[in-house]
This record gives sequence, structure tokens and C-alpha cells, in this order.
Amino acid sequence: MNKNNPHYFIFEPLTTLSRIASSINTYLSKLVGGNRIINLLLHQPYRIEKVNFLPKLSEVQDQELIIISGKIENHLKPKNSRQPYKINCYNPSGYFNLVFFKIFPSQIDKLKIGNEIAILGRISKNLNDNQITHPIEIVEAKNIDQISKINVIYPLSEKIANKFLANKIKEILKKLPNSCEEWIDKEFVKKNSLPSFYDALRKIHNPTDDNDLKTYNPNNIARKRLAFDELLSWQLAVLMAKNRAQKNKIFITTQQNFGEKFIASLPFKPTDGQLKAIEEINHEIFSNKKMIRLLQGDVGSGKTIVAIFSALQNIVQQKQACILVPTTVLATQHFTYFCKLLNDFNLNITLLTSATTKKNKSQLINDLSNGKINILISTHSCLEDDIIFKNLGIIVIDEQHRFGVLQRLKIINKGPNADLLLMSATPIPRSLMMGLYGDMDISILSEKPKNRQKIETLIMSMKKCHDLFDGIKRAIDKNEKIYWICPAIDENEEQNLISVNQKFLELSQVFGAKNIALLHGKMKDKDKEKIMSDFADDYNDLKILIATTVIEVGIDVPSATVIVIENAEQFGLAQLHQLRGRVGRSEKKSFCILLYGEKYSKKSQQRLEILRESNDGFFIAEEDLKMRGSGEIIGTKQSGFPEFRIADLNFDHSYLNIAHKNAQIILNSDPKLELESSRKYKFLLKVFNYDECLSIINSG
Repeated sequence: MNKNNPHYFIFEPLTTLSRIASSINTYLSKLVGGNRIINLLLHQPYRIEKVNFLPKLSEVQDQELIIISGKIENHLKPKNSRQPYKINCYNPSGYFNLVFFKIFPSQIDKLKIGNEIAILGRISKNLNDNQITHPIEIVEAKNIDQISKINVIYPLSEKIANKFLANKIKEILKKLPNSCEEWIDKEFVKKNSLPSFYDALRKIHNPTDDNDLKTYNPNNIARKRLAFDELLSWQLAVLMAKNRAQKNKIFITTQQNFGEKFIASLPFKPTDGQLKAIEEINHEIFSNKKMIRLLQGDVGSGKTIVAIFSALQNIVQQKQACILVPTTVLATQHFTYFCKLLNDFNLNITLLTSATTKKNKSQLINDLSNGKINILISTHSCLEDDIIFKNLGIIVIDEQHRFGVLQRLKIINKGPNADLLLMSATPIPRSLMMGLYGDMDISILSEKPKNRQKIETLIMSMKKCHDLFDGIKRAIDKNEKIYWICPAIDENEEQNLISVNQKFLELSQVFGAKNIALLHGKMKDKDKEKIMSDFADDYNDLKILIATTVIEVGIDVPSATVIVIENAEQFGLAQLHQLRGRVGRSEKKSFCILLYGEKYSKKSQQRLEILRESNDGFFIAEEDLKMRGSGEIIGTKQSGFPEFRIADLNFDHSYLNIAHKNAQIILNSDPKLELESSRKYKFLLKVFNYDECLSIINSG
């Protein structure tokens, strides 16, 4: 590919932008998920406001965003450091003050008495005063047309100002080429009235349709165009990765059967679904065809038992197994569970996480390459280049949607002869399964163990949460554990969300601080492990775990019988179902209490009612998709789908199947995208960061 081509400007590092200091560039890279200009362009706004242009002061609303002109009449300097600096301005419709709690001498020099200026800012209306605190933009009155008539607001890290980010994006948009070779079928573009790729990039940052001048419009045609681009790019990568993995393998016929021995040793009878999945997997393990199978199981359906069986059937062939999981907490839990159930099998089961010491890791690397380790349970740490297996036979990826295509390819490359079992506890609507997973074989576990009772789900207002305290005290007296889930770590006044820190202070007054702990994603792994270990210990004083959704996947505490979810209306149904699955993991009666807040709409009520009436994760996922597809927007991130930069399968699922079919057609004629006519698809893969996948695929 010709790097001098003007289209490749968008792949330049962010440092090519003018006037960006290295520290700012570092923050920008973290914010947009990569040090490339295209990543900045794909950082879409979450709110776009229309600005009231030159209104009369008597007609504007409090907190309205306006552009107004004025003549500076006076500077009101503060008497002490706690008071603001004010600049009094005259407009034909009245007086207003510019208010600065921090102002630099260079700013004061530019705002001299008598100057005519134009201001963009949010006005505060008091009885005797109109104020604009820390204006967004100030220019000379003659340059008023330079101020944008819309205010674009981006998701931000705390180190970057919205104005700075918006200006950098404007700077890039001016340099974009007008067009590039189109990779979408022309008829599809015409039928759906889609803009070109570069026009779509311009329009998500500068919408012209009034319908887009509001909080995140999923039907914004520019966003839809880029969503299809991303889905097509992803489908090309998924299908190429699948083709790369699906080669013949060598297997060994053996008289031993560790898998059957393991199933016979279990203190319970596996469900019919587990036995069927085991039969399907066993047939593929002992064949010359490499297995690529998705094990889709509802919460508590017993996927880990199937994973252990699959590992054992490879170990009996003198092969190794790798269990890849997304978090240290889950990896540690799997390690404990595998060791407990395989205690009589005399196997070397080893744990690798970011917390593994250098000395232990060095020994692990040596043992792994010599074949002394039978089962490695690991987080992303096993993807590093120095982790080498002697004979990797099976890769099990738990909560597989947490891992990207590139990460799957990296682990597959460590075992070119290995089977691949992807597992997910988040029910995916059947209508999306084929498109999502590239037509791979699927086993579904829909039953739950016989000893599990149905979880009773209750819905109530957050204002009545104090009514729960007596019931929680009774549960504690029975040595049962309670999860209390909050959507935020810190206070969020804008969205009015309950935070874990806020709830910890409140519940400590009621139940005592020694009985309560906090858990959230910003904590160190070792601290999270300690808290989860204490919470799982029935003899520990810790009874209530206040957490964010970090606990939604895989955490297994049989004595946990109550889960309370604050701001339940802010979550997707599938995620609520996942959270509910943290309780009801024993024969004890369990409860899920959904507390709704002030934003409890009619649709929110319908969603929570679906959850109360059903424990069937697949039914819930389908209903969730229907409701979201009709345009409902949920505040917190939906779990279960792969993470995309632009595409949102809650709204773009109709595009998914089209992208899947298009990708099949493209790869049928050019499996490795090697022809000159496939150059445009390589460009597309590079846009969404899948070009490394292509290099791995073509190197094999």
C-alpha cells in the first residue's frame, strides 16, 4: 500500500497534529483508544446542542446555550481569592456579566473596556443579573460567524477540555480527502441513502439534521454508515480468522478416557444439555477436523464442567489446555474450581495473571514449554510472545465477547493444532448468533441444575430502599451474603446515578463498616481478589459487597442469596439477567431486588416486568433486542455483544447479517485479500484496526 497516498493521512499518529504537547497526546491516545488520527475521528460525540444565536436576553431560558454580542463596560475585580472576577457587558437587550473563577492576565488584556465581543456560553438567569460563567468561546464581534452554531460534546477523560478536543477534530476534518474507493455495494448505499465514508466522518461531528441535534441519535445516517463499515470490517476479520483456524489437525486414539472418569466422579448428574454438548465436543476432539465451537449457556447452566471435560480429553492425548478468561478475579476462581474437581487426576494446573511474580513466571514459562503444565488458566497475560506451549491441544475462551479477533488469533497461533471452544454466559438472541459468530458450530445449555430454585425478582422505588434493611438483617443472621450493585463508582450528578462510595457510607451506618466492602474496576487486582475471597468465605464477617457491574461475570458465591440493583432502569435486560445470576447458586431461596430511580419511564417499567416474569435468558435477550430496536436508549453499557467503536447491535442488528453475507462473498473470491481489487478492503480493515489480523493470517 502506498503510504504517500493522501488517504493514509488518517492513519498518521496524533503527534502529527500541530501544537499538541507529548503529555496531551498521551491523554488523547488513551481517550480515543489509540494513537492514530482515525481513532480521533471515530470518537463520536454523545450530545450535540443547537445554540440560540443572538437572542434577546429577556427571551432566553436559564442555562440555555447562546451566542450573544456585547460591549465591555467595566471590570469588577474580586476583593479576595474566593470571589470571582467579573466583566460587565452591555447588549441592546440588557446587561450581562462574564464570570471567571480563574482568569489569566493574557485573557484580561484581550478583554479591554470598550471592546466589542461575541460570546458562546451558558447563561444563568437571576432576578437582578444575567451571568455567563467561564464562556466556552470569546471572539471579536466582527468575527462572530467563526463561532459554531452547534456545541459538540464528547466523552472525555478528566485531563482534556471539550473545546480543545473539538478544535483538534475540526482541524483534521479540514484536511480529509473528498473521497476514497467505495467498499460498500453501490445499490445498498443508494437504497439506504448513505453518505460516503469521508462525508460520514464529517457529519457525525457536524450534523445538519435537527433530529441529530440531541443526545445520541442511533438513526443518525452518518453513524449508520460508519456502523456498517465497522461491521463489515469485523466480519471480514472474523471469517478470515475462522478460515485460518479451520485446518486439519493430528489426534491420537487412546484407550484412556479422563473425560468419562471425570463425569463419573461428579457428585451430581449433568443436565441433558451438558451431556449433549459433551458428546458433540468429544466427537470433534477425536477427529482430524479442528473444532471451533461456541458454548452458549445461560447463567448457572454448567459451562465450566463442559470446559473441564474438553481439557481432559486433550490431556489424555498428551496435549495441553489453555483456559483464557477476561479478569484476574475470574481466573483465580476458575483455578480454585479446576483444582478442587480434578484433585484426584494428578495434573499440573497453573495460574498466570498480571499479578504473577517474575520468578514464578520464569518457572512457568520453562514448565509450559517442556510440557510439564497440563492446564494453564490465564488472563490476557498468556497472549505475550514469551508464553510458548509444547503441544497446545485446546483453547477455551470464557466470556469470549470480552476478547477481540486479534487476541483470538494470537492464542490460536500458539497452538496451530489446537481446538477452540468459545464460551459465553450472556444469552445472545438467536436471531444474531449466526451473523455474530461466522456460522460456527453452536452448543446451547438452557437447563439449570436440579437443586436450583427460581430467583424471586422484586421491583421497587429507590426511595423505599430502607424497607429492605430488615430483610437483609435476617439474611445476615442466617449467614447469607448480599450483593448491592450501583451503576457508578463516584457521584454522577448529571445522570443522578447512585455510586458505590455513596452507598458504602450509607450502609455502613446501618450494618457496620466491618460487614461491608467495596469492589469496582479501578481497584488493584490483588485488592479485588482479597475482597472476593473474603466475601466467598462463609466464616468471614464480610456480608455485604457493594460493587459496580465488575461482578456481573462468573463470580460464584453459593451463600449469596440477595442482590440489590440500584438505578435498575439504567441497565439493559441482558445485563440485569447476568447480575441476577450472581445469586441462586445453591438450594437456598434467593432474591433479586430492582430499585428504580427518577428516570423510570413506561418503557423502563415494561423492561423490568419482563425480567420479573422470566428467568429464561434467551427469551430475555430477544425481548431486550426488540425494545432497543424500537429506539430505547439505555444509560449503561449493554453486556454480551462485542465492543465496537461505532456500531451498536441494539440498533444495527439488521446491518449485521448484510455485512456477514457481503464478507462471505468477498472472501469466497479472495480468501486472503491478496488481489489488487481487494485493496479497498485492506484499507477498511486498517480503519478499524484489523490490519494486524490480516498480517497474522497471511503469515500462516
